[in-house]
Amino acid sequence: MKKTFPSFFLASSLLLSGAAWADNNIEGPIESIQASNQSVVVQGMTIITTQSTDYDDGLRSFQDLKVGQRVEIEYVMRDGKRYAQEIELDN
Repeated sequence: MKKTFPSFFLASSLLLSGAAWADNNIEGPIESIQASNQSVVVQGMTIITTQSTDYDDGLRSFQDLKVGQRVEIEYVMRDGKRYAQEIELDN
């Protein structure tokens, strides 16, 4: 039993720490755009874009985004903020 507990604890810790880095997705229309910090709001959540954000489906950059466009955004959480990894049009 003593050997099992440390293994269980280690496996649980790795599983929980991996969840913090899991990818997240959100879909919906862009509600607002904040050019000053390069962010958009979808379903009430602010998503920040970076230079490494990948744009697909005809989108090439942050400037191509428009209020009302239906998008699908894959993002990661870092320091309590959502950072877009990929943004594509939601057909």
